[in-house]
Amino acid sequence: MTRKVIARKSRLHGMGLFAARDLKAGERLIEYKGRRYGKGEYPEMGDDGVTKFLGLSDGTGIDGTGWAALANHSCDPNCELQEETGRGGRIRAWLFALRDIRAGEELLWDYRLDIRSRKAAYSDWACRCGADDCRGTMADPKRIRR
Repeated sequence: MTRKVIARKSRLHGMGLFAARDLKAGERLIEYKGRRYGKGEYPEMGDDGVTKFLGLSDGTGIDGTGWAALANHSCDPNCELQEETGRGGRIRAWLFALRDIRAGEELLWDYRLDIRSRKAAYSDWACRCGADDCRGTMADPKRIRR
């Protein structure tokens, strides 16, 4: 089976995830893996202020340590994370292509972080993705307090 993704330096931020071959819209690309946390448990923030923690719909979460955690944010994403229920009812998260993606193109998804503070959303979690419709933050605009 041909590899779907590769990691390399990104123009957006540090390392990124890129299409190793042409990908089709709707194609399942890579699983978001890492240490699992129970409901209400969260990993400590790293010294660099970066987290790869992914909260899941059942209240559990994954502290991303696998390759999928390298996928960077964009306000104009070509991918999205979707949850699937695996064996035993455990939720798994996968990166899916939203549209056809050409080999070499960076894989980007909209983080929509749960940041409530307007100040933090636009300073600590500012977005510099360069998209025409960039909203200026990686936070979910519906969750930011007015």
